[in-house]
Amino acid sequence: MEISKNKKTETYESAGRLGRKVRRLNHGLSSVRKTTRLLTGPMDLQQVLEIVVKTVCEALDMDAAGLRLLEQDTGKLVLKATYGLSDAYKNKGPVTAAASELNIRALHDEVIIVDDMRSHSHFRRYHDEIIREGIISNLSIGLLFRNRGIGILRLYSKRPRKFSESDISLAQTVAAQSAAAIVNARLYNESLKAERMERQMQLAGEVQRHLIPEKPPSISGFDLAGIYVPCHEVGGDFYDFITLPDGRLVLAMGDIMGKGVPASLAMASLRSGLRAYAEEIDNISELVGRANRMFCRDTEYGEFATLFCGCLDPNSGILTYCNCGHEPPVLIHADSTQTHDLSEGGMVLGIDTNTRFDAQQVELLPGDMLIMYTDGLADAVNFQRESFGRRRIIEAALTSVDMSAEQAAHNILWLMRKYTGLTRRFDDTAIVVLKKI
Repeated sequence: MEISKNKKTETYESAGRLGRKVRRLNHGLSSVRKTTRLLTGPMDLQQVLEIVVKTVCEALDMDAAGLRLLEQDTGKLVLKATYGLSDAYKNKGPVTAAASELNIRALHDEVIIVDDMRSHSHFRRYHDEIIREGIISNLSIGLLFRNRGIGILRLYSKRPRKFSESDISLAQTVAAQSAAAIVNARLYNESLKAERMERQMQLAGEVQRHLIPEKPPSISGFDLAGIYVPCHEVGGDFYDFITLPDGRLVLAMGDIMGKGVPASLAMASLRSGLRAYAEEIDNISELVGRANRMFCRDTEYGEFATLFCGCLDPNSGILTYCNCGHEPPVLIHADSTQTHDLSEGGMVLGIDTNTRFDAQQVELLPGDMLIMYTDGLADAVNFQRESFGRRRIIEAALTSVDMSAEQAAHNILWLMRKYTGLTRRFDDTAIVVLKKI
């Protein structure tokens, strides 16, 4: 009778162990399926991390977990997700990966097992935290992607725990899939950011193109045309026509040093300043000086702009101008092949609020043609890395003197493209042609 009871007890215990193994196996298979699903669809990175720590805890019947990701540029392991841990633990700062031998070993694909963290030498400095969290045993597994450590997953038990080979194998399987899911989520997040940035750049480019005059104003006795060819979505080149109440016309062409959104914002600021001051200030030198002070105040140190600004009186044909470090416009006289550079004025904008600017005057006679341009035209290169240059710009302008202003602008641009061929352009190009009829 006693023997029968013992057999029954052994049978019940065996069934219990088998049942626990089956449940753990089911948990493990479920965990593998969950982490596999993370690989099949785009998910937010933080959502993936939260699912990983919860899933692996459930699979191994662990009480808590913390997941740290490695910042490649700083070498810091930053806590990104936790499960079953206090807020105080969650607020722990980053740790240096190289400062701990256990971290280095885990990041090199070694499984780290600590039976009792309370007495382990490595965790001595964290003793108070360990007691507060009530954690005892620890299993640490490196998250590796293509043999490179990207983080560490730490699993905690609040009771002494002996980890079996099957526990470790399951943890490694889930960790490997989790690492791939984390990289996948990172790439997905980066692609979303790139898409948003591209859209923002497109919107910024549309705004900038609206700042360029859609068509030039009609001026009695003159023919005027302008072309703007962007190289990037946004940039710093611009030209503008500002008609004053008394019939005079302010022509401005500028180039902000730099690329992208910062240059575009600085360009918009300078253009807005010129438009705001043009109707208030009669003197071209004072207009440029005010724009320079505004530009110095509104931009960062080291940012500057070139500017050509002229005021045309259609009745007299007098152009009063100031060149602030810009590519000198070319004036071609109708009665000769001689050209005149409009280079006088002052230094670039954005350097010194006290810069002095001097205005000069030139009279435009019937048949004269003035070509203004940004350095994207001169700096365009062919396959031999030879720039189009100012000499070729003048030659192109001389072949265009009998054309309308619009035809001349397109012809100069076409000759530049013919010279450079299919080489990649690195800068925006703006051309304005003014002809005295």
